[in-house]
Amino acid sequence: MATAHAASAAPALYPAAPATVAVIAPQAGSGYADALARRGHDAVAVTLGSGTRPPAYHSVADDEAYTDVIEYDGDLRRTVKKLRTVGVEAVVAASPAGVELAERIAWQLRLPGTGIPGSAQLRTDRGAQASALSQAGIAAPRTLRTTSLAEALAWADCHQASAYQLSSAAVGVPAGQVNCHTEQQITAAWPQIQETAYRHTGDASLVLRELVEGRQYVVDSVTQLGPHGPQHAVTGIWAHLHAPTGLLDRTDLLHRHDLLARRLSLYVCHALDTLGVTSGPLSCHVAFEPERGPVLLSASVATQRSRADEAVWKITGRDPLDAHLDVAFFACRSSRDTTPCRVARIYANAPQGEGPWPGLLRDLAALPTAACVAADQHSYLSRDAFPPLDGKAYEIVLAHADSEAIETDYGRIRALMEISTATGTTDCSSTAVPFI
Repeated sequence: MATAHAASAAPALYPAAPATVAVIAPQAGSGYADALARRGHDAVAVTLGSGTRPPAYHSVADDEAYTDVIEYDGDLRRTVKKLRTVGVEAVVAASPAGVELAERIAWQLRLPGTGIPGSAQLRTDRGAQASALSQAGIAAPRTLRTTSLAEALAWADCHQASAYQLSSAAVGVPAGQVNCHTEQQITAAWPQIQETAYRHTGDASLVLRELVEGRQYVVDSVTQLGPHGPQHAVTGIWAHLHAPTGLLDRTDLLHRHDLLARRLSLYVCHALDTLGVTSGPLSCHVAFEPERGPVLLSASVATQRSRADEAVWKITGRDPLDAHLDVAFFACRSSRDTTPCRVARIYANAPQGEGPWPGLLRDLAALPTAACVAADQHSYLSRDAFPPLDGKAYEIVLAHADSEAIETDYGRIRALMEISTATGTTDCSSTAVPFI
């Protein structure tokens, strides 16, 4: 039986005993080896062989601190045997491409995995998610999953909507989501999104769904398997604020003691049951329509580790990696603690071929509430709502006990962006944040 709990933020406490952790399908620069080393754990990388990896997959770099690197070539038994030999005690998916393999390996090693074996698509594919929720009577958008443009156009003709959203079926593909009002727009957007989906997943399936209106949220959770089944704890709710262009301008961590927060939490917990989640962290991207209530847009295992992510997790004390290593402790901590300050993530963009205005990053870092200014995001870290950009993306994490201080610095950021745009040295217009 699922149970919704309040959010938490306590100083990160790691398991006392060192462990060897299998990191499945890490990308170069993913940061997992260093993050585990800081916790006193050894990290063994399981990379994807040429016959099992999508075309865009990049393996670990030579200078990353993995104690061993094992290549998965399609022989699961041999890979599991090697991991048993090195004494692996936990399994972590380090990229969207590794989620299904991580669950299969965890099952074979009798270690906690994210969900019920054989149901990984429910946690990696928005088409499968919409179908499962609809069958369970849980609100979800009308959705078609297909590789055929002709089928998509026929479906749109039969399911009239004010607008549609086209995206990759797989969660975690940095191809973006395109809003389409006509069949011509669907036809024009189809080839690029399908090509990107195949490059990053090896699967050309796309999802066409009705466009869901309403404010959007990301609801983070962690699950532990109890005596009466999975128990879900909500660890954070992030509210999205969009710019007039429609792109995401900022996200704010909510204090979750109102009716809306409780309604989102209960909805997500029911959805997690339907998606077969039994252990570990998961993030749900949800829209709230006043007439329909919460509607799941996608759900995914957290695999990215950008500098901004690390800063937020340090502030809130809720690093998903800790949930993988000690689910019971993390879920217990999540149920009773609250974040001590307000947190906001602000996003900006610069055109291709141009660096930032020389003083811009320095000025941003000097803001009183600035906890992190990140200008090192990578495509493999981007979640699937991150559209193709003309240049590098920047993210500013603001944190303070006083919400007015956050708003003051937010105004300063936008003023700096306007100045930089006026000078012509960089265009720091709002861009979309990578989310699930």
